[in-house]
Amino acid sequence: MVSGIFGKIFGFFRKMARGLWSAIKSYLFASFVITLIVCIAIWFLGPRISISGYRPLEPVTFRLVAICAAIFIWGLNNLVTEYYRKRRAERAEEKKKEEKPRDPIRERVDAFEASFRNAMSTIKTSWIGRDEKQKIGSLYALPWYVVMGFPAAGKTSLIVESDLKLPLAHLFSQEDAKHVTETEDVDYWVTDEAVLFDVAGQILTHQRSSLSDNVLDVSALLWHKFLGLLQEYRPRRPINGAVVCIDVIDLIQSSPKVRDNKAALLHARLVEMSEALGTRYTVHVLLTKVDLLDGFHEFISGLPQSQRQEPFGFTFDVTPESAGNAWIEEFSESFDAFLQQVNDLTLDRILDQRSIAGRRKLYTFSRQLAGLRDLLLEFLTTSLHQDKFSTAPQVRGVFMTSCRQEAVPFNAVLTAASQKYEIRTPVLPVHNGYSKNYFAGDLLKTVVFREAGLAGDNIRIERAKKMRFAMSAAAASVLFVGFSGFYWLAYDANRAKANEVVDIAKTFQEIQNQQANVSGETAGAAFLKPLNSLKSAAGIFGNYRDWNPVSAAATLYQGKKIGPEIEKSYVALLDKAFLPDIGAHVHDEIDELGKDPKTKDSDARLEALRIYLMLGDRERRNNTLVEGWVSEVWQDKYTGEGVMQGELNDHLKFALETVELETKLDEQMVLAAQSNLREVPRDLRLYRNIEQLGDRQLITPVNLRNEIGPAYNIIFETAKNASGRSEPVEVKPFFTKGAFKDFFIKQNDTLSVVAVEDAWVAGERDTVSYSPEDLENFQRKVAGRYATNYITAWSDALNALEMVDFENVDHAVDVLEEITGPENPFGRLLARVKEETEIYEEKLVELEAEQATNADLPFDLNREQGLRIRRAFFRLNDVGTALEDEKAYLEDLQAALDRLYEYLKEIRQAGERSGEVALTKAKARIKLEGDDPIYVIRRLGVDLPEPLNRFFDKIADQSWKVVLKKAKEELQRAWNEEVYAEYNLSLSTRYPFTVDAREEVPLQDFEAFFGPGGRIEKFYEENLVLFVDEATGDPRTIDGRSLVINRTFLTQLKKSLDLRKHYFSSDGTLGISYTIEPKSLSGKFRRAVMNVEGQIISYTHGPRRPIRVIWPNELSKQAESKLTVFPNGRGRPQTISFTGPWSGFRLLDSGTVTNFAGNGTIVRFDISGASTSYVVTQDGQKNPAAQSPLTDLILPARM
Repeated sequence: MVSGIFGKIFGFFRKMARGLWSAIKSYLFASFVITLIVCIAIWFLGPRISISGYRPLEPVTFRLVAICAAIFIWGLNNLVTEYYRKRRAERAEEKKKEEKPRDPIRERVDAFEASFRNAMSTIKTSWIGRDEKQKIGSLYALPWYVVMGFPAAGKTSLIVESDLKLPLAHLFSQEDAKHVTETEDVDYWVTDEAVLFDVAGQILTHQRSSLSDNVLDVSALLWHKFLGLLQEYRPRRPINGAVVCIDVIDLIQSSPKVRDNKAALLHARLVEMSEALGTRYTVHVLLTKVDLLDGFHEFISGLPQSQRQEPFGFTFDVTPESAGNAWIEEFSESFDAFLQQVNDLTLDRILDQRSIAGRRKLYTFSRQLAGLRDLLLEFLTTSLHQDKFSTAPQVRGVFMTSCRQEAVPFNAVLTAASQKYEIRTPVLPVHNGYSKNYFAGDLLKTVVFREAGLAGDNIRIERAKKMRFAMSAAAASVLFVGFSGFYWLAYDANRAKANEVVDIAKTFQEIQNQQANVSGETAGAAFLKPLNSLKSAAGIFGNYRDWNPVSAAATLYQGKKIGPEIEKSYVALLDKAFLPDIGAHVHDEIDELGKDPKTKDSDARLEALRIYLMLGDRERRNNTLVEGWVSEVWQDKYTGEGVMQGELNDHLKFALETVELETKLDEQMVLAAQSNLREVPRDLRLYRNIEQLGDRQLITPVNLRNEIGPAYNIIFETAKNASGRSEPVEVKPFFTKGAFKDFFIKQNDTLSVVAVEDAWVAGERDTVSYSPEDLENFQRKVAGRYATNYITAWSDALNALEMVDFENVDHAVDVLEEITGPENPFGRLLARVKEETEIYEEKLVELEAEQATNADLPFDLNREQGLRIRRAFFRLNDVGTALEDEKAYLEDLQAALDRLYEYLKEIRQAGERSGEVALTKAKARIKLEGDDPIYVIRRLGVDLPEPLNRFFDKIADQSWKVVLKKAKEELQRAWNEEVYAEYNLSLSTRYPFTVDAREEVPLQDFEAFFGPGGRIEKFYEENLVLFVDEATGDPRTIDGRSLVINRTFLTQLKKSLDLRKHYFSSDGTLGISYTIEPKSLSGKFRRAVMNVEGQIISYTHGPRRPIRVIWPNELSKQAESKLTVFPNGRGRPQTISFTGPWSGFRLLDSGTVTNFAGNGTIVRFDISGASTSYVVTQDGQKNPAAQSPLTDLILPARM
């Protein structure tokens, strides 16, 4: 059960999804979506659409009108589209019919459809009454019943013989209705009480023509067409019920198999009708031809006339759809009650019957009815039961009728007995009286038609109706809530806006009370808060001028009442405070510039005076100039406060352009400023006016960064402003070829207009009048000034370009790669300079014959100054210009730069050997060996014009710098690996370099490191001799650059080289000689003996004799040096002793240098509280006792 419920729910949603998907794919849905998007765009984006500054869709009313127009166009488009779709469908159908071959079955179905539609049209147009809903001409006015049964079941006879009036019989050719003919398809019987559809029995029994054929026979097509037409014409309640006519004799005589087949067919038709029409209708079963049961006439003859027309049968209780088979349980009881009634009547008639045959027939009649009970129950159960896949109709009752008595009676009892005992069935006599209507006259009117209201409406239609009702109610509710909410929101919004305006007004009053007076210090910014308050208050209700009375009333708009008052206060504040404060600031600016003699007649003061005068004269005011000048003031004063600047600009624009306010001027200050400015030559003032006008009107400067391209940031230094931000190198648009021809020439030609404005600013309007000759002279001077400034502007811009410093070889290669690459930055720079400085082509002026003697030849003034500009940059432009059949000189320069690029690239590509390659190239350059592209670049740059000469000189200098830098890296590596590593590991930690070290440097190691041809000398000769001045020991300057070597390194290196003089002889042999002479001996000692590697110096308080000492003493077998003193008496001698090749130096180091005697050094040895002294002398060399060159030597690791 649960799975069934979920199955139905799933099926419902699946159908709904299919319907939704079908709707989405339709043209109607697509056009609806497009229209919805258009409406949304009109509502939200409409206010932003501007046409020449006018916003047509900004007012709400206009947007609503536009949306309504879009919806109207959508609806009209749908109507037109649907019309043409139907036309195409009709034409296609007609064409299809014309092309399709003749189909008799189809023609019959079409004929039936046409007859049905004609019948419905006749019923609808002929009906003049009213139905229950007071609709005239409604097909729902009368109940509809389908009369169905198997062929020859007596359906038509039942209708004809019933006491029914046929008001439209003449329209349906039913005047002779008593003459019953066979029904072909469906007959239409319109009575005063109902409309009956008499369905031919052949339609009820339709089957497939074969098991393999999917095409139904004509009866099936007619049946389904009939159901479809019922649904089409009465969708809400297609029928009220069905009258099923069953031939009782046929039912009795049929075999069980035939009865089962007929019951199944009847069940199938009823189920199909329920499913197709979607309704649960009533079913009345009529057993016809009951008169053919033997004994019927004897039974009916005893009944009163009135009782013969009463319904003869029984009914069932009304049950809900869930109990569709309840009638089956009632059938037996109801049939038994009906049979009991028949038995009672039979008993009464038997008593009145005199003949035995009549009594026998009466009894047989009741027995036949009793035998019919089980057979009928089985048949009806099969045909009318409710299965699990369909909705069964409401079975209301079973009745028996006899409309005509024409056939041979049938005795079921005798027939059964004959068949059992195999005897011949007796032949019964035919009724010989007139045919009469028994039990059928009032049956339809009193039983069937009265229960018309029990039929249910079409479930699908009811669902749709409920859905429509629910959606209508929801739409109405939404509409009501929407309108209510809209008006409530409108009221609440207007109230909130009004309250907000009141709050702003209070805030404005507080600000106004605290507001500073007009001083000019803030240029109007002091009044920004109250102005913003009033503007925000005015903006709360929007622009009230855009609202018409209708839209304002519809939305409860209050802006038309409040807006003008707010605007009046806003304009008053602009007029009385904001604009005067700006004027005061300009006034102060003019005064401040007038105090300095350097600026009292400057362009800045002239411009400030012009702005000041325009603030007080709306007729001569140029709003763009005023707004631009004041905006720059705010930018300087309030840098970084963009929002504040924007708000101030908006207030100023409104004051100048919308309400056109003026401010009062200080006439005395104006006259003083004008007096100062009149000291400036008029031609200079006129030129300034033109330049200032150009600065305001011309927007786009020539940005050399953009012209050179992406390579700019790589090859040129980026200029920085005071705040540290990048500042582009630009030429303002006034000094461009376009401005020269399109702006300056026009302004200079109309100099009289500029002169008039200059006279107005300078206060000369009423006192000065210029003649044509004056204006011509002014034009010449102004053009000359313009050309001079033009040349200066471009020269300054080019001079501002500075090549970057090369950081290393890699950086140099990258820079040169950009310079020599396809972007060609130098070429692009020269091309733009040429484009802007070659304003006119060179052209000779041919003189007429009569002009040859005229000294004052007319010449185009503008062309003259343009050619002057061209001459100023001729050399630079000529570098990039290619003559006919020749290449431009710039290509030769590029080739030289290419060679330098390859020169440095070779160093970089050497990888780990790049330092070695750089050192080799540096040595070769110093020796003037091989190619030298650096020298070539420097020489080429000497003859180049600015700025190329600077570029090439910088490139050459920086290239040589990075080569030397890379070479130094190689020298550093070689120093560390070849020299310093051995010194640091083997020498520096041993004696004599470390005095207190226990280990000593072997003499052979000392000689190999410091001796002639040793490591120090070899490194110096192979690597440094080219870079260091041997005379001074300082780095040599080579082509403006020198190898960067630390001063300490050079000092220590020189000391290392000088060791050759101290410890080596002239032939390079290690060895020195010096003399030791005793000087004194303490009285405690009687004798002192010094032994230096076997060389004895003895002293006994007698004469002193100097002894020459040689180091190293190759004759001594043992390298030992010692000092022994012998005390007086029997004391034991005391000795200071050292061993090793440096023992003599160690012995001297153990003493203390106390004084100097001539070239000698006095060394005292303190022993046991007494001392002995010696004088050590070394001629021509440093005294080993006085100085310690080895101890002081510290070779640095870094060069």
